[in-house]
Amino acid sequence: MDLHGDAVGRDDGVRDGVPRAALPRSGGWVSWRTVPAFAAGVLATLAAALLVRCRGPGRADSAATDRMVRWWAAVWLRAAGARVAVDGLEHLPAGVPCVVVSNHQSNLDPIVHLRVLPLSLRVLARHGLFRIWLFGPALRMIGMIEVDRASPDFRQIDQAAARDLAAGHSLLAYPEGTTSPDGTIGAFKDGAFIIAIASQVPVVPAAIDGTGRIWPPGRAAIHAGQVRVVAASPLPTAGLTQHDVARLREQARDAICAAHHELVTAMSATSVLSGEPPPGRQAPKASQGDPATG
Repeated sequence: MDLHGDAVGRDDGVRDGVPRAALPRSGGWVSWRTVPAFAAGVLATLAAALLVRCRGPGRADSAATDRMVRWWAAVWLRAAGARVAVDGLEHLPAGVPCVVVSNHQSNLDPIVHLRVLPLSLRVLARHGLFRIWLFGPALRMIGMIEVDRASPDFRQIDQAAARDLAAGHSLLAYPEGTTSPDGTIGAFKDGAFIIAIASQVPVVPAAIDGTGRIWPPGRAAIHAGQVRVVAASPLPTAGLTQHDVARLREQARDAICAAHHELVTAMSATSVLSGEPPPGRQAPKASQGDPATG
């Protein structure tokens, strides 16, 4: 789910001192888990979309909707065999909305974040999702924000984001703008940080690792595996102006790169000690597991 266009500035190897995670699984466009995972996910999507439509727009903006979204995400993750653990939840702002920004490894990323982050999240999502029968209208009804990367309407995006934040929802964005093909963290775009400063809400950097091996970008194959999420300390925006966007953007990217570096290096060291092949995009033991995903 992307924000304000495609990412730029990728390279190979080490980027800003952050080692590249193990490459996504190569070969095989499907696996034995692919069909049951997509079947369960599609059925959950249809059920959730129908419930949203039946409840109507008047009740779409509610805690019940958030619980439904978390249930939908939990079904997808369990069917995919994704075992999720999260650290740093104590860093999430209490009682105030925020803008969560994360690196982007897989289409599974927003599903993971919607499941494990205890926030009322609304996602800046790519335009194509809103064209899916039943699913697209349900996304609009609950306040997800449509982003057409080919021709983005920045005014519409900013207005929708401001409405969601004013209603007490937090936003989830992937400022790289697209999934990383090799696990490196690309350059960030400004959109999420413009939104955060305009509404004077904090930015929460979050690193995710492991999703690219479970559901590699550009492939349908799904493999069971471990996912780790780490939320870093929030970055305040009080008093900042649009002149501070670039600095805020780089602060967030630095925090995500540092957290991701720790995930990759610590898990690789654990694999070496255990005699197992390094799994790459996994994290050290987290303080809180997600029982719904195994």
